Amino acid sequence: MEEKNDLKRESPSDSTSIKVSDDSNSGEILVFTSLCNVCKVQKKELIDKFQALQKIDLESGEKPIYLTGEKRYKGFLIVAFENGKIGKISMESFQTEYARKKLKNAFNSESRLVFIELIEHDIDLVAMSSIKKVVLFNTSLINAVGSRSTKGVQVMKPKDGSSMIKVKRLDNTKLTDPEYYRKSDSLNAIGFYLKPGDEI
Repeated sequence: MEEKNDLKRESPSDSTSIKVSDDSNSGEILVFTSLCNVCKVQKKELIDKFQALQKIDLESGEKPIYLTGEKRYKGFLIVAFENGKIGKISMESFQTEYARKKLKNAFNSESRLVFIELIEHDIDLVAMSSIKKVVLFNTSLINAVGSRSTKGVQVMKPKDGSSMIKVKRLDNTKLTDPEYYRKSDSLNAIGFYLKPGDEI
């Protein structure tokens, strides 16, 4: 299902599909890359946000993966990893006194990234593992941190070598009874099997 408020656009530099979020109320465009960097482009230099992709310097093998406005550095960057951990990074940690064009170590590199998105307030997310176990949770259960290198907290507990393969906003899924998958008292859950007919 197409993610609401997100666009998919082919990068001019390669054939990678880039996740794109809203850039309203923003002075800079942030381009997060596959090498855990974030590039900054002044919005006033652009006709549209996709031009930012032509203005960044990528290293060999580096690809843009997420493009967003900085939202005046309010809110949080949610990063989810294959090992079942999810981090909630305060956007203030990406703000710099000078107009730096690139920040290294924008997020942790120890486990493969499966989801990245800037949120302005806490939301419900749905995570699914490789064995079709599903967990619904609110990001308010994850404490925000100022460290961009955070490993995150364990949201999905691995079972029999499983990994977390997908994370989506609840409103971008098709679940007949979403609350069935919610374990509200704590995180670090194996989850519940995806019901027939439900889609994530």
